[in-house]
Amino acid sequence: MTSLINGQKNSTTKEKLPNLVIAGVVKGGTTSIYSYLSLHPEICCSSVKETCYFSIYRYGQWDSRYRNTTNPHQQYRQYFAHCENQKYILEATPGYFEGGSKLANAIQDCLGNEVKIIIVLRNPIDRFISFYKYKKSMMEIKQTLTIKEYIEQCQQLPLSEKIKQENDTYWGIEGGFYDLYLPEWFDTFNHNVKVAFFDQLKNNPKSLLQDLCQWLEIDPAIYDTAHLTVENKSMGYNNKLLQQIALLINNSLEKFWRSQPKLKTNLRNFYYALNGNFYKENVTDEVLEQLESIYAPHNKRLREQLTDRGYTNLPTWLTENNYIASDK
Repeated sequence: MTSLINGQKNSTTKEKLPNLVIAGVVKGGTTSIYSYLSLHPEICCSSVKETCYFSIYRYGQWDSRYRNTTNPHQQYRQYFAHCENQKYILEATPGYFEGGSKLANAIQDCLGNEVKIIIVLRNPIDRFISFYKYKKSMMEIKQTLTIKEYIEQCQQLPLSEKIKQENDTYWGIEGGFYDLYLPEWFDTFNHNVKVAFFDQLKNNPKSLLQDLCQWLEIDPAIYDTAHLTVENKSMGYNNKLLQQIALLINNSLEKFWRSQPKLKTNLRNFYYALNGNFYKENVTDEVLEQLESIYAPHNKRLREQLTDRGYTNLPTWLTENNYIASDK
């Protein structure tokens, strides 16, 4: 697979390909960061957020975006054909994170040694709850399925099955085992990896963007007056048919929505008013304690990995003996 991608890559000497990748994590706020960075004049974003080009190194098969083409690399290039002379070309596929060293090395082989990687981490308990709600909104699990039942389903499915792309719905728990994958990204990209936290995105997004701009060596002033809205928020629905139609329209017109963000925001707000429904899932203390016991050892190792890399201003969920979800 490496030779396939590299062979296609080398067919041209001057390609518009990413030198900045948001590689993780799912339901960590990557859509918001992608959208915010797209506002910067020195950053050109892919015409679709998740190109999924390197997902083949995680799942062993091409993503559906590429299955009907004889030249996946040519199609990948098309997602950046509109870019001009910006300092950075960006794509964001948060599912890359769990691809580990195999996928990270493929990115480096294809995009070069200087590509920068952004990884956004979120309290894994909160991420799990958000993932569960998201799968409901995508109609991949039943609306009546409780979070406790969903945990049981995730635990019952063997890991050999959960790692398959078609079973991503049940990757909810493992998606928070950040310590299993982060070292491999550091090993591959070293100082070109930037770990950000959902907590800062939620509490002070402009501060986070200033940090990212400083790391990228671009002017952060554009965000002084920018109006930043939450993207990809998990929302329930009242009418199943309307939700099916909305998902179909959203997926089929993704390139258009990316080029018309204000229109998308207005239509999304209208749709939420028409058919949106805030989830009222009762996350009991019992469920939180169960999730805490699952994630505590992983968070402990993650804290050690980050402090070894010089990260000192860690969020509260990574402080010692404090692994409780930020809210219910």
